[in-house]
Amino acid sequence: MNKPLFSLLAGSLLMTAPTWGAEGDWDRARAAHERGDYAEEVAIIRPLAEKGYPFAQFNMGVLYDEGKGVPLDDAQAMQWYRKAAEQGVPQAQVNLGIMYEQGEGVPSDAVRAYFWYALAESQGDGQAPRAKQDIAKKMTPTQIEEAERQVKEFKAKHTFPIPPLPPAPDSGAAHGGNG
Repeated sequence: MNKPLFSLLAGSLLMTAPTWGAEGDWDRARAAHERGDYAEEVAIIRPLAEKGYPFAQFNMGVLYDEGKGVPLDDAQAMQWYRKAAEQGVPQAQVNLGIMYEQGEGVPSDAVRAYFWYALAESQGDGQAPRAKQDIAKKMTPTQIEEAERQVKEFKAKHTFPIPPLPPAPDSGAAHGGNG
């Protein structure tokens, strides 16, 4: 499992995000991203992220995670990923899982990694089941039970404004080709 694969989704999310923000802003942000003008991308995306648009929040997480247009900052990346993840962006949930698994910005925590992978799986992310399986191999049964309890408790109290991703036709996997 390699986070840069998930970070590359930022550009593709910019292409699908008009539903979540002003269309002209997304077009300008995508153009800035494509030409490598990350400072301009940040200037466009940050106000949308601060207004609560989940894909903008995810993109801010990626930019901090990669140090593009902003200083490299795992704590800021986690903050933005968490905001997007709590609204149901599965890519943000997976990136949080990776950060907890690898101890990026926080101490390594297999229970929290499993928690975020499980939420991403429930949102239809195609790579989350494998990530969850892999982390589970490093956990005790008690840790897995605790993570499952946390997932169940979280899902009972939260609904995601972003619906789960449907499986791609004939893909055999959720989240269209990521699996």
